[in-house]
Amino acid sequence: MHFQLSRMTAVGLALAALPMAAQTVRVIRFDEGKPFVMGKVTSRRIVHPDMGAKLTTLNYSVSQDGSEFSQHVHDQSDDTILVLQGQMDLRQGDSRVPYRAGQCAFVPQGQIHGTITTGAVETIMISFQTPPDMVLYTGARDSSKAGAAPPKGQITPGAVQKIEFASQNGFFTGPAMGSKRAAGAHRKLKRSERFTTDVPQGGEQVLFVWKGALKVKDKSGTYTAGEKDAVFITGPAHVEVSGESDESTVIQIQAPPAATS
Repeated sequence: MHFQLSRMTAVGLALAALPMAAQTVRVIRFDEGKPFVMGKVTSRRIVHPDMGAKLTTLNYSVSQDGSEFSQHVHDQSDDTILVLQGQMDLRQGDSRVPYRAGQCAFVPQGQIHGTITTGAVETIMISFQTPPDMVLYTGARDSSKAGAAPPKGQITPGAVQKIEFASQNGFFTGPAMGSKRAAGAHRKLKRSERFTTDVPQGGEQVLFVWKGALKVKDKSGTYTAGEKDAVFITGPAHVEVSGESDESTVIQIQAPPAATS
């Protein structure tokens, strides 16, 4: 009996020492976002390194007419900025290019950029930097601060790409157009309409629910996400995503992009 108990204890200790399987799917509620300020715009960081992201971020901002998100540079990161509502100008130095809801800007690393909100309607934008740029959240890139040096980077004609994302039901950025670190997709789902996605070992995906609601299922469980929530997925994972309202609008971020993106 003593031998059996000792053996059972040893087995129990061995099992306890095994690493637990990491959770591959996490729902991040909108209210969990942490605020940060650049210029006259207060944004929320929703997906970021502090909660485990290594390959991408997701930021959300609401701004009024005339509000400027200061010009800055991401030294090692590409930046993709989507206008979900309202309008803004993408500023590079003295140059301004107008963007409206349904359009996005792909800004390669090293390019100086900022935004100025225009129009009477409240403007809502999301952005993702790949890989994450932690300095952005500290305020050190805010060139509008008193005594701050102007951003050090490039303004290369044609480098920033203007893309119509809302007219597409699928990927709008990816390696084919120069976004080699991540791919972005715009998806509209009717109730119970679904798609599947695979996240490789070491990879990450984000599903941001702009409108409606989602159900996300993997081998370990089923998760629900409502409007303005985000689903953060780490690989390896095979995930089924389905609409949970009459129509749901989702922005999907793959980092790195899949071969077919």
